[in-house]
Amino acid sequence: MDTLRRVYAVGKEANDHFVAVVVCACMGLYGLQWLAAPHLWPLWSLGMVGLWGLFFCLHREKACPRWLFWGLAWPSQVAYAFALWAGLTWLIRAPIAWALGASVLWAGPWLLLPLGLALLGCLHAARQGQRITHHKVPELPGRVVQLSDLHASPLMAGPELMALVDQVNALKPALVLITGDQVMPFSEAQHDYLLHALAQLQAPSFCCAGNHDLPVLERLKAALEPVSPMLVDEGRSCGPFWLYGVNFHWKNAREELERSVVASNGEGFRILMAHDPRLGAWLGPEHADLVLSGHTHGGQVGLNMFGLRPTLLGLFGVRDQGWFRSGVPQYVHAGNWWIGLPPRMGVAGEIAVFDPV
Repeated sequence: MDTLRRVYAVGKEANDHFVAVVVCACMGLYGLQWLAAPHLWPLWSLGMVGLWGLFFCLHREKACPRWLFWGLAWPSQVAYAFALWAGLTWLIRAPIAWALGASVLWAGPWLLLPLGLALLGCLHAARQGQRITHHKVPELPGRVVQLSDLHASPLMAGPELMALVDQVNALKPALVLITGDQVMPFSEAQHDYLLHALAQLQAPSFCCAGNHDLPVLERLKAALEPVSPMLVDEGRSCGPFWLYGVNFHWKNAREELERSVVASNGEGFRILMAHDPRLGAWLGPEHADLVLSGHTHGGQVGLNMFGLRPTLLGLFGVRDQGWFRSGVPQYVHAGNWWIGLPPRMGVAGEIAVFDPV
């Protein structure tokens, strides 16, 4: 119950409901296994502690010391990843077991598969870190680096953000664009480490609003203006670029987009930043030359660790990661926060670099 209380500590929006459903499903899986194999109760107890541990770290509202980061935050990733993979395994196996008269609850050696996938997926995200991906864009007037979903929080605080900034500066971009979710609700008490890190970027930077930015939008927008202006349904010129940032809307997103988009009014290479990747399907060449999005964390659960593209969100038709070229070219960023919920499974973070052809 404490875990769910922490989920709802900052509001009850659609995102909170979704997170609560995932948390409950993961808890249910461990409860199911406890019933099926009570002699293994220490393992199921560790799993439950892992589920709780992520939110314990986030709600500290200050950077996690290394021992807590590796001792509680990282094991939480394995706990969530195992629960989700094991849940999928159970859904596939349960009807077969029922038909054969075997135990529906206890999967036995079958659980080694989700455990292996959970460990492999978490190790993949850790080893890849913030991988750098390179892309060519016709007529682009200079190098652009895209970041997304920073989720500044106790798990993405000063050291992590500064390491990311150092990587970006080494690439010597002409422009840095951050496509939403600069913060987490759990970091609302202060964003000093985010502002300090962005101030160290050596190239001009701009951002747009994401769903997690909405609760503190006005305050965050004002704080970001000197270091990385947030464009909320507005455009701005930056050298040979014309930039336009779209606000995030849970409801009536298409209608709000049609009312707000005026990217074609600018002069120069037109880049539209939209946290929500759905918007790319509703835009045409008259609106922008390039659309940059985030939000999906690369599909959240994927097979990139095996060099394959499919992801869980992609199976439902979501623009999950990479290029989508119907209408106007759109790139969906995999995100930079790699400790979260649902955990990344088999999908690493990235720094996307766009260069002229």
